[in-house]
Amino acid sequence: MKRTSAYAVSAVLIGSAIPLGLAGSQTAQAAARTYYVSPGGSDRNPGTSQAKPFRTLQKAADSTAPGDTVSIMDGTYRERRGGADVLVISRSGRAGAPITFRAHPGHRPVINPVEAWNGIRINGASHIAVRGLEVKGNNADISLAEAERGASTRKGKYNGNCIWAEPNKSSGARPHHIDIVGNTVHHCPGSGIASRGADYMTIDRNHVYANSWYTVFGTSGISVLAAHDVDRAAGRKYKFRITDNTVHDNETKVKWEQCDCYSDGNGIIIDTLKGKAKAGEQGPDYRGRVLVANNVSYDNGGSGIHAFKSQHVHILHNTAYHNGRSTRMKGYGNIYAHDSRDVRILNNVAAGRPGQMTNSKSKNVDVVYDYNVYFGGKAPEVKGPHDIVADPRFVKPGTDAGADFRLRRGSPAIGSGKPLHQVRTDISGARRATGAPDRGAHAFTTSGAAPRKGEAGAGATAETRSDESQAPATETTEGNTNAMDGSNADPGNDARPNGESQPLAATGAGVGVPVGIGAAALVLGAAIMFLIRRKRS
Repeated sequence: MKRTSAYAVSAVLIGSAIPLGLAGSQTAQAAARTYYVSPGGSDRNPGTSQAKPFRTLQKAADSTAPGDTVSIMDGTYRERRGGADVLVISRSGRAGAPITFRAHPGHRPVINPVEAWNGIRINGASHIAVRGLEVKGNNADISLAEAERGASTRKGKYNGNCIWAEPNKSSGARPHHIDIVGNTVHHCPGSGIASRGADYMTIDRNHVYANSWYTVFGTSGISVLAAHDVDRAAGRKYKFRITDNTVHDNETKVKWEQCDCYSDGNGIIIDTLKGKAKAGEQGPDYRGRVLVANNVSYDNGGSGIHAFKSQHVHILHNTAYHNGRSTRMKGYGNIYAHDSRDVRILNNVAAGRPGQMTNSKSKNVDVVYDYNVYFGGKAPEVKGPHDIVADPRFVKPGTDAGADFRLRRGSPAIGSGKPLHQVRTDISGARRATGAPDRGAHAFTTSGAAPRKGEAGAGATAETRSDESQAPATETTEGNTNAMDGSNADPGNDARPNGESQPLAATGAGVGVPVGIGAAALVLGAAIMFLIRRKRS
């Protein structure tokens, strides 16, 4: 072997011993920037300081690279021309280095689409986070009569979405690894938060209300439509997580152009994950798993929460109250599945309107309802062996701003649920007590606050109980740590992938194999260097 070749091989082997995640990490970290935006700024500014911010969100978005943050300062941000989106996110982050759009600390910016099709559109981008923003539509300035007269598939004014993720029409790139966390999303004539053809999406701790009123499309408060697998991780972990959201007052008041009928206006819908071609969508059935947990959904025109033509969905520990309010539609229940398979609906609390549907067994295969509390409305079409029909005893049930859906002492939901390790906290972030949990989004019995991002995971404190005098938990927009994957799933619970025997488990490459290979490479490289020196001597 030539000396130069030996040195080259040794260098390659030693270099290969450095984990890829570490190689260049200092460079990537140094390159990450924060761009600032203010209505008083200028797009001719560098944008990298609070003193010289950009003026438009789009300028900041078009300047970003993986790991960058766009910090949005106080002010109202609207589209620059009629019909244009306020913000289009087309640049992608990467694993471990997302591009983050957030409210500047201490600021409360408002993204206000007026005639735009979208307040924020994620256009085929991946590894994106949207945190702590307010997206406010223009419903307050539109009347129903005006919307019905102006109904058109070509006018953003009556159809605009607050936050929307879709494939890039030119490249075909699909949005994935998207976090929509801690936002207030309201009064958009179209969807509140919605995606089409996406994968790996977390919609967590958002307040979504008063959307979908005037669109000619069938939209909802939170909607996942025709999800598309971008990898082969199906059945191993939750790829969509809709958790800890409060969703209300979403209703369609204008006819859907496709059927000339009223449709949707749901709180939360998982829509058409199978049989996509029948709905005019493309691609194979979605094989990933979906978690809908710890949400409070009330006073929506359509359902509170439901899976429609979908599969591999777990609807766990949610609270629904008096949904199906629309007098224009019939047949929307509180929490249910329709034309779906492999769905688990467990540990929920659903209080219905008089005469409204409670749940459904229509066209379902392998759909399990159990450990739910039902009250009001029609008798359940299907009832599990541990389902209860009784007053859940909310602190202050209602449809106004003062409604409080925590449980009062004596509620049949207290201590009567099925242990599901996929959901270890409640909507407030408090740890659910061990043993039989409380049903619904709010736990009455807890074992201390769950650690948030950056906090130590201290042991559980003594059990605490909520009552009518306890103040609601303070919302936060940073770092949810709810353990809502199946990594510690109870081997005996019903929430299984396709009835398989193994519990749900998160997957991902560990460091054991790369480190082992790296260590072997270092040893081999050192041996080659020793032989070279010995030959020279």
